[in-house]
Amino acid sequence: MPTRWPRPSFYIAILLVIALDQLTKMWATSALRPLGTLTLAPGLFNLTYVRNTGIAFGMFAGQGLLVALFVAALALAALFYTRGLNWTGWEPNLVGGCLCGGALGNLLDRSRLGYVVDFFDVHIGTHHWPVFNVADSLICLAVGWIVIRQLTGTPTKITS
Repeated sequence: MPTRWPRPSFYIAILLVIALDQLTKMWATSALRPLGTLTLAPGLFNLTYVRNTGIAFGMFAGQGLLVALFVAALALAALFYTRGLNWTGWEPNLVGGCLCGGALGNLLDRSRLGYVVDFFDVHIGTHHWPVFNVADSLICLAVGWIVIRQLTGTPTKITS
């Protein structure tokens, strides 16, 4: 029987994602901030301490009100979308937990610090992808999963 409410695994996933995200950001702040950058794979991957005042990938940096409005609009869209989900299986609970946990991890930084700590620096030579963190990674994976499920025609929606 389909259920319209998340299972306990959803909330456990949220807590695990927040914990992993915040622990890695605390490590980045204490270990990387004094160094700035630590090269792990020359020409490919660094750990670089960055304070991100924008949203995803640094967009709208320094635009606090615009960021707040954008986040509120996303939250309302997510609430609307999840109304019809079938929360019975592992998939919506894990994917939803990763998405919400990542968003809450970044929101914690933004409300506590006024910026989000980023530190994964992927690049090819001098061409850098915007620096990101664990929360950003899990948000992107969750959204990617949702898009793939929608494109393949196998959404986990309640049909009745």
